[in-house]
Amino acid sequence: MKIIVNADDMGYTRGVSAGIIEGYRKGIVTSTTVMCHMPQAEEAAQWLRRVPGLGIGVHLTLTCGRPLTSASTLVNPDGTFMKNTRFYKVHVDTVEVEAEFRAQIEKFFALFERRPTHLDCHQGCYDGQTLTMKTVGGIGLEHNTDEILAVTQKLAEEYALPLRRHCDFLWLDSFHADKATPEHFLQMIEGYPESAKLEIMVHPGWCDLELYQKSSYNLDRVKELASLCDPQLKAALDSRKIELVHF
Repeated sequence: MKIIVNADDMGYTRGVSAGIIEGYRKGIVTSTTVMCHMPQAEEAAQWLRRVPGLGIGVHLTLTCGRPLTSASTLVNPDGTFMKNTRFYKVHVDTVEVEAEFRAQIEKFFALFERRPTHLDCHQGCYDGQTLTMKTVGGIGLEHNTDEILAVTQKLAEEYALPLRRHCDFLWLDSFHADKATPEHFLQMIEGYPESAKLEIMVHPGWCDLELYQKSSYNLDRVKELASLCDPQLKAALDSRKIELVHF
């Protein structure tokens, strides 16, 4: 069995970025994805150069921070991206989506001078699959999810990059909040054949002041980090002959 343990949100805050790198160095994190439009992305890129074995992809984002492009249908009056509670209730211009996603991918090339390993997204913004759907209240009839996904798949094909949930790694998302424990991690993979290829989405990090003020998912990131760095979890995976990989 091959498992990718992907830590989302690299570059969100300094604490999140530092926690992800610790999750790689001391735990079972094998992959991360960078929010290339965020102010901390450049510093995160510098830190990531010190861990060449960590897979690094692009965390495409339409619901956090500010866009890299001019995008009138994607933003609030103050120029920031809409929160997901609003994003999933409106129709957005897919020309603007493609331009913004392309800008974020190209920013990755500028930051790292290398190809990303893969593409995924923040809060399910390219295909509507999000952990916070209950909070969002479902996708509104106005929201053009299928068109957004088609644009994203076109970009993935153009750049020849795997796309989360639309590639040969099965995506598992329940390692979250109260279920972010070593025991639940092992429960998640039970029942899959030895030939299975799984991607487990995780959100480790240190809770700095910026994260505490910006996100309700803050101290839970520290709990995730503790579980992912639990030596008993690593030993259990080794005993099962699990191969930890990245894209």
